[in-house]
Amino acid sequence: MTIVLYGKQGHAYTVAFKNFLNSTDVPYVYKDVSKDVEARDHSKKLYNGVLKFPTLFIDDAIYLTPSTEEFNKIMQDLRLRA
Repeated sequence: MTIVLYGKQGHAYTVAFKNFLNSTDVPYVYKDVSKDVEARDHSKKLYNGVLKFPTLFIDDAIYLTPSTEEFNKIMQDLRLRA
């Protein structure tokens, strides 16, 4: 399983999602859209020219700005626990 999280330092959802992922033993890649030009450009393409985050990529699935409830459901479906 490959997990990539696009977010921004200090953003509430980004921090919460990173904290959860850090508490699991599943490796993931974090890309800060304020520092990573490639991630920022990719994010803008996903959101029709607008920079939005967080964005979660799991294997071939893309979750655009998931809420906390959506994120928790995704993690539950993957059987990931903190």
